[in-house]
Amino acid sequence: MSDVVIVGAGAQGNVISGVLARAPEVDRIMLVDLDAERAAEVARSIGSEKTEVGRVDASNKAELVELFTRGRYDLVVNATLMTFNRQIIEAALEAGVSYIDMASNEMLGERDGKQFLVEQLEYAEEFEAKGLTAVILAGGDAGLVNVMAREAADELDEVDSIRIKDYGVAECDEPVAGWSFQTYLEDCADEAVYWEDGEYKWAAPFSGAEDYHFPAPLDVTGTVYYHCHEEPVTIPAFLGKPVRYVDFKMGDPSSEMWQFLIEGLVLMGDKPVAGSDPAVTVKDVFCGQLPKTLTPQHCIELVEAGRIESQAVLAVDVEGTKDGQAVHYKMWTDSPDVTKACATIPGTNDISWITSIPASVLSLMLLRGQIRRTGVFPCEVLDKEERTAFFRGIAEWDVVIHKQVTTSV
Repeated sequence: MSDVVIVGAGAQGNVISGVLARAPEVDRIMLVDLDAERAAEVARSIGSEKTEVGRVDASNKAELVELFTRGRYDLVVNATLMTFNRQIIEAALEAGVSYIDMASNEMLGERDGKQFLVEQLEYAEEFEAKGLTAVILAGGDAGLVNVMAREAADELDEVDSIRIKDYGVAECDEPVAGWSFQTYLEDCADEAVYWEDGEYKWAAPFSGAEDYHFPAPLDVTGTVYYHCHEEPVTIPAFLGKPVRYVDFKMGDPSSEMWQFLIEGLVLMGDKPVAGSDPAVTVKDVFCGQLPKTLTPQHCIELVEAGRIESQAVLAVDVEGTKDGQAVHYKMWTDSPDVTKACATIPGTNDISWITSIPASVLSLMLLRGQIRRTGVFPCEVLDKEERTAFFRGIAEWDVVIHKQVTTSV
């Protein structure tokens, strides 16, 4: 039996708590958040006697170390904002606990004179030395899509390109957010990294517009753009074979509006608001007005009233050669919409589902000993046996991967 601590009681923490609470090998779940009442609400919606709640400040490493050490946990799940990655992963390391997260805060940076791909990889040697495991970028994208890319790449002799796309459609009679709106808009406003011919390159925000057909359950053609994300950073380094090109693009029906707000009105800018304290910026005011991530109770209310519809699809296209023949793998997700997700785990939306089911399954694989490697690594390192267990695990939670293979005549 295993004990798990989940840091963060937001949309992701809600799903992960719900999945782990139903796993027979999990004995106790400690769900902690700066907002203890939010954690309590999630626990009530889950309704499991395994779940305890508490308050913790994720920016306070000493507080985290004390919590992780006192609880003697087997796994730390980082389900909060990635700005707290360093505090949480360092606390897990000091407490001697394995770790999993879903996003990075820093990419292609430098610290103490050393270059890094993403910040979590700086701790690889220390986790290895302690015999601990840290699975990073273990959500939907990054995470699931990386595993999909590796699955196709392993069937090819040579890999030319990996192109990853994320598109969602949501309708509601009030502004809602399935996950952190601020994080999404910050990524939209940043230059996007992509990999080409052996080097990382940068694309301007909202560049690289591409119309792409997303199969059922969406069955729509949507426009996606280069988007600041981790997959083009880690895949070239961890795929296991060379790849000439990797990118990540994202979009939704409101992308043109986001572009106008970000580039036209500069609402994500750092200019101080006239007549206010210089520390108050236009971005601060704008982000303060954005809808907060749906709470479990409000999500339930919207679904029960039939006021919300939402569905997302992740797609991965891998092209290369096999036995001298050109091959194209098109893979995409088929996962619950907001109504089905919320009915399965109360308070869950479709975005938190496709993000958190992969993290939940990988957490269980760690606890079951199905991932035996140590150190810090992203999901594209998983071998065939591990990928098989992973795909089987997410399918049990209605996340199905479709694959279409096209070859030249």
